[in-house]
Amino acid sequence: MHSRTGVIIVSDGYDTGDTTQLADALSTLRRRARRVVWLNPLLNQPDYTPVARGMRAAMPYLDLLAPGADLAAIERVLPQLIESLQ
Repeated sequence: MHSRTGVIIVSDGYDTGDTTQLADALSTLRRRARRVVWLNPLLNQPDYTPVARGMRAAMPYLDLLAPGADLAAIERVLPQLIESLQ
């Protein structure tokens, strides 16, 4: 991994582990990678907000948080995704 690497994470953010460990790992990714993008399959739901512990720990390190429930959702955010990875 280097300064031209784009990292895409697909997760709902409902991590059960130590969020400090998650934040540390994302901090390392953020320093090494060009961009960090998180696709969350729950983000399409109208009542969803990214307040789970894992998502709260991740937010400071993300360049983009976007829906990722299925290919149609990813297709809708594809322009944003491509732009954020450039």
